[in-house]
Amino acid sequence: MKGKKALEKRSEETRKKLLSAATKLFTLHGYHKTTVNDIANEIGMTQGAFFHNFANKEELLYAVVERLARGFEEYRAVLGAANSTEALKELSTMMMAHYNNSPEATICLAALAAEFAGTGHPILQEILKAYDIFIDPFSDLLAGREGVDNPRASAIAFIGAFQGVAIQGLLRGGEISPDDLSNALAKLIGFK
Repeated sequence: MKGKKALEKRSEETRKKLLSAATKLFTLHGYHKTTVNDIANEIGMTQGAFFHNFANKEELLYAVVERLARGFEEYRAVLGAANSTEALKELSTMMMAHYNNSPEATICLAALAAEFAGTGHPILQEILKAYDIFIDPFSDLLAGREGVDNPRASAIAFIGAFQGVAIQGLLRGGEISPDDLSNALAKLIGFK
């Protein structure tokens, strides 16, 4: 029994590594240009290890989107706050910390959405559902806030702007720190 639990734990760790590697590579190179071999090589494993965990690359794609969707869950408690100004400041801080820990994960959904836009691929529906985990409660938080005529549009614009900051942070390397970019965005839209 002990050996079975150790094997399950190792398998779960391998799966997490594959998801992280795929997130990074899908962000940097795109889903279509990333091969199963690229993903396996990124974590020093064989294609066999990949296929032990996922039937194919498309199954991994869905697992990556599901994992990224779960990442939006951590924002729900903040978005349920009564004071929208404080919630927005806390949200910006949390998002920046997430970006600093995993920049690729911050923009992977945007990269996948751009890559699959106009294709009619069912993954687009999963990406939209993932975003709505964030957008729906954020829209509720913004409802009734002075200067917000369309809370849903504002919530969508906010996540798009933040992902744009993340993309620029990756693109520009050390030119401007991600914190400076995030603070500039927060000041620009009146959160600071």
